[in-house]
Amino acid sequence: MSDPSEVCPTGFRLYESNGVRACGRPDSSVGSCQSVQFPSNGISYSQVCGRVVGYQHGTPDGIYKEGANHDDIDSYYVDGISLTHGSPLQHIWTFIAGLQENSPYMYASGLCPCAPD
Repeated sequence: MSDPSEVCPTGFRLYESNGVRACGRPDSSVGSCQSVQFPSNGISYSQVCGRVVGYQHGTPDGIYKEGANHDDIDSYYVDGISLTHGSPLQHIWTFIAGLQENSPYMYASGLCPCAPD
């Protein structure tokens, strides 16, 4: 967000650092998620186009499952961005953010699934 008059969607928090302004989930010590919906207003579509610019805040855990019920599309299952559509939710695209590609001190379940063995 380069325009200083722009505001974050409802439920998101504004992060500002070194001249960069970005929206993200509210800061929390436990896993959570935040979403924004862009209604199609009844217009059918077959492709989704867009752009996501991400900034790291804290230490991302990839797909580390913190507690129960955090391994499906209806919950917070990834540190990163997930793009879905419809009801029930259907997956389109996910960007997984991990602290490192392969780290001996990270939880093995938190590594990205594409990380080398």
